Amino acid sequence: MARLRAAGPDEADAVQAVWESSNAEDDPASWSRGGWSVIGWATHTRVLEVDHRVVGVVAVRAEPAPDQAMPARVALDISTRQPRLAQKLVRGAVELIREAGGVRVRLFVPSRAEWTQTAARAAGFEPVRMVAHMLLPASAPTPQAGPVAGLHLRPIRPGEDRRVLAALNRNWAGTWNFVSIPYEMLKEDLEGQREGMLLGLDDADQIIATCHAVYAPSGQNPDGNPRAWISNLTVDPGHRERGIARFMLAAGIAHLRERGASSITLGVDANNPAPFRLYQSVGFQISTSTEA
Repeated sequence: MARLRAAGPDEADAVQAVWESSNAEDDPASWSRGGWSVIGWATHTRVLEVDHRVVGVVAVRAEPAPDQAMPARVALDISTRQPRLAQKLVRGAVELIREAGGVRVRLFVPSRAEWTQTAARAAGFEPVRMVAHMLLPASAPTPQAGPVAGLHLRPIRPGEDRRVLAALNRNWAGTWNFVSIPYEMLKEDLEGQREGMLLGLDDADQIIATCHAVYAPSGQNPDGNPRAWISNLTVDPGHRERGIARFMLAAGIAHLRERGASSITLGVDANNPAPFRLYQSVGFQISTSTEA
């Protein structure tokens, strides 16, 4: 007997374990530990129970993007990937977003996850965007970028988290599927990884660019090298087309390699040509992708 229900307070580890194993199978290029904590990201969750065991997860974030779509993700234990269970999870995502007052559902589906794709198509979903997970091979040289006039680089300082959060939300605003980053999510991202949060500041000490270079050698990149990735590469809208993004990217890659990284991963909206071309220009290649 399979049923969707709310997760119990003592089931956080079981939920995260299903999430991580499912993502590791479907999208090995995604961030370590499933990319993020389910509890930290989702505002609403349900678990799929079969024979008194948690085998599936539905996670949604009840924050509408500019097009009013709310994001949803599903995970299913590898040993229980049956069409009826996949369909139950996808239907559960739709119902959960409706309960949260949503009018549109944006379901993120790894391109390798045929079990989700089949269930999503049966429920009427159509892919409209691709998020590419890219890898810079260990053999690729560290890119070089000349200095940018009026730009000063340094890592985040103690007590500066909320300034950085404000800059991230300002710089990401207006991009596809953007919803404001909550403080709790940034706090989780920075845990043990503060030295890699690189900031670009103007002469007035205002944050105009960011790049988070994360090194987690206890994990592995898809090619087997130590886990390392770039995230939150952003530039203030008023300072774009000055070479700042390339400068920050080069700084992030150099930082990671100085710490021992070889290959490096990142995720990007493949339908946004400027960042996609930037990453390709320094040697990043598509490893896997997610449809949305």
